[in-house]
Amino acid sequence: MGAELIKISEFQRRRWGENGTPLCPQAIRNQIRTGNIPGEQIGKLWYVDWTAYTKSEGNDLVAMVLKDAWRTR
Repeated sequence: MGAELIKISEFQRRRWGENGTPLCPQAIRNQIRTGNIPGEQIGKLWYVDWTAYTKSEGNDLVAMVLKDAWRTR
């Protein structure tokens, strides 16, 4: 299955919904750069790999705990 690359604005809508409070585009770009959110820059535009994101994301609390546990090793 291939990657579904979506624009940051579409990622904000899908992840937080129409009435949610999403991260700003700059914060999302920074998280793509650091590898916290799967994605890439093509030319001057940034895209989130929605397929990889939905596979890697489950329960936000569990993901946060596991991430912190990994850092303490």
